[in-house]
Amino acid sequence: MATTKLTLEELNRKLADPKLSEKELEQYFVVNEEKSGPFNPVLELNSATVQVPATAEGRARSAALLNSANFISRLRRQTQFHNRIGSGTYKGPVIVSEGDSWFQYPLRLLDVIDHLMKDYAIFSLDAAGDTLDNMLKQAEYMDAIEETGATIFLFSGGGNDVVAGGNLAAHLIDFDPALSPEAHLRPSFDTLLNDAIGAYSKLVRQVAQAFPHIHILCHGYDYTVPAKGQWLGKPMEKRGIVRRDFQQAIARVMIDRFNGRLASLQHSAARLHYIDCRGTVTNKQWFDELHPIDEGYGKVAARFSKVINSLVPQPKDAPVQARTARAGRARAVAGANEGGLKARSRATPMSAKAAEGPAGMSLHIGLNSVDPAHYGGWDGLLTACEFDAGDMADIAKSLGYRTTTLMTDQATRKAVIDEIRKTAKELKAGDIFFLSYSGHGGQVPDFNGDEEDATDETWCLFDGQLIDDELYQLWSEFSAGVRVLVLSDSCHSGSVVRMMQAEGLLAEDGAPTTPAATPRVMPVAVASRTFRQNREFYRELGSSLTNVESSIVSREMTSPVTSSVRLISGCQDNQLSLDGIGNGAFTSALIATWDHGRFKRNYEAFHRAIQMKMPPTQTPNHWTIGATNAVFNAQTPFAI
Repeated sequence: MATTKLTLEELNRKLADPKLSEKELEQYFVVNEEKSGPFNPVLELNSATVQVPATAEGRARSAALLNSANFISRLRRQTQFHNRIGSGTYKGPVIVSEGDSWFQYPLRLLDVIDHLMKDYAIFSLDAAGDTLDNMLKQAEYMDAIEETGATIFLFSGGGNDVVAGGNLAAHLIDFDPALSPEAHLRPSFDTLLNDAIGAYSKLVRQVAQAFPHIHILCHGYDYTVPAKGQWLGKPMEKRGIVRRDFQQAIARVMIDRFNGRLASLQHSAARLHYIDCRGTVTNKQWFDELHPIDEGYGKVAARFSKVINSLVPQPKDAPVQARTARAGRARAVAGANEGGLKARSRATPMSAKAAEGPAGMSLHIGLNSVDPAHYGGWDGLLTACEFDAGDMADIAKSLGYRTTTLMTDQATRKAVIDEIRKTAKELKAGDIFFLSYSGHGGQVPDFNGDEEDATDETWCLFDGQLIDDELYQLWSEFSAGVRVLVLSDSCHSGSVVRMMQAEGLLAEDGAPTTPAATPRVMPVAVASRTFRQNREFYRELGSSLTNVESSIVSREMTSPVTSSVRLISGCQDNQLSLDGIGNGAFTSALIATWDHGRFKRNYEAFHRAIQMKMPPTQTPNHWTIGATNAVFNAQTPFAI
């Protein structure tokens, strides 16, 4: 017997009926694969169950109904939320969710949130097709969390980036049977993921700072199955990658790399719970290349539910009046969101420490002079180094670092080394150490053969020089996953490597040729006298370093440094860092660029912005050693 088709008016009434589940409405819609985007399914009416008049007006009414699919799903969910909260019987946590089509696949599939809403009150802001950048820009979740009093925030994003926004072929090389699956991904793919994790990091930090008690739950999707679709299978075939097992191996690498970055972000974020969903959905539980079927989504939801339940104490009865008031706040934010109200501006600096987040420790060294007894009668008088250290300490304190300062005669070799070693023992994965140095740079002969120019570069501490090889050895004492940020406002600091005679700025005896241009460099004659006077000390120090495990002194190729060390220095190898009245030239430009925390971009952009404020004779450098840390690369300067 033929099935009676619904008219558009009848379908509209069903959509508006909150008593009907989306499962009951599923039969009236199908997915248009050609028009769909990644994580953005486009629906059309099912001609087998819905009667669409073959007129221009009928087609227009049909299009209007379909265009409102996301809005209808959101409205239905929010009505369910209000009803549950307002009933006075709900005893679970209040939750806000923001995400893509894994959190809202409208009307056609029961997604993660559909399953979770059976047990929890969830204020859903999810929208199929929403991107990370758009979610961060709109920031609807900020008002929703505040107004509902939510204690848990669920987030799903980044899937569009994992499949390169539909342009995956551009990030693959042509098939080569001699290469592994991972070797078929171009470096540009990792750049996409790094950009995504940068946006992720900003969103997580924004929420954690504004709401000290909220827990954030996120995921990295599951191993997708390429199936001749336009997001995975066809782009791979375009590159000659046609074997299904090889395609699937590449897809696994893509998902693994994204999940690895999320796992790293969890270590350096406050109250972030990364849920590893890999291996949850079986190969037979996929609706298409990117989305599980109802059963697969249910298994993912179960993983979320397990974490939610671990975060929520056993529920207790709450007064109906309080729950009704909370429902009223939720309705208020719903109305604001529907009206297009933007999230309110919050003044907390993005780099500031969030409650229960990773630890931040800092050490700030400033030497306006050195001990003439060690440096051959030279006192190395400078003006602004202590000011630099104090200003860096002020920035660190304002962001929540536990700070230590060592000024001039306090900054001995033992004090500096002991402080760094003490910090290395205390910090763990996800934590950060911020070290700033302002003073003279120096040079001694290279005894362990690791320098091409046969010299080791140094920081001129009060009672002796600290050699660059010693710093490398100290970095190796930090645990894997620790971030180390070093700011060095001294000469030879481009990579703490070479020395160049300062023509036009410094006379042979070390006196500046102009009063306003005092470089932070130990003059050649002084360096020679200092070494000859302390020959045995530096020989013994250099010889001891030759006995250090060779992997330490061979540096980046076989370095044992498992932390991530970032240096932003005052100048290039062949330039000089200039002193000043209030601050050194580099530190002054850095403080102006930081602008009391208003600078919101990453370290590379920070370095470029500082360069723009510097004279052409002094160009700051930026480099890293140790383990690559995509989260560190993407963070705003000084972020804990």
